[in-house]
Amino acid sequence: MLHRHDFATATRRAPLPRRADPRPLSPSRYLILRRKAAGLSVHDLAQRMATLYLATQPRNPDEHLSHVVGTMLLVVQALELRGATARRPATIDAIAAVMPFDAAVYWQLAHTGPDRHPRICRGCGASTHDDAPVAWATKTSCTRCDPAGDGM
Repeated sequence: MLHRHDFATATRRAPLPRRADPRPLSPSRYLILRRKAAGLSVHDLAQRMATLYLATQPRNPDEHLSHVVGTMLLVVQALELRGATARRPATIDAIAAVMPFDAAVYWQLAHTGPDRHPRICRGCGASTHDDAPVAWATKTSCTRCDPAGDGM
């Protein structure tokens, strides 16, 4: 049996427009921020990626760790170039597997307009999508990077 309710249904309002960041963060800059926040050099990240690659791929007797590290070093350096974006999701997944890095945020920065970007700290790359809640000191800085909230 259906019941008729005598209260009016709520009217739907359009979502509030999100203000685009005047200086949107690029995917390459996000990668650099997260790598530095993890305390890793480009070589450290390449080494971790190479170790993961060798642990998950069938062993090729001609493939040595130093050769794979060199290849991964070139990949990371290319991804950190201004305006660069990864072509293969597996590359970004490998980075996310070896350091605190959100692949979904990376792809959102790469494929959506600035009005759809998540809020990201310009000091460490922490975002509203991180597992640990981020407290914001300013529009572009978390309290960890700018405890006083003075805009650095």
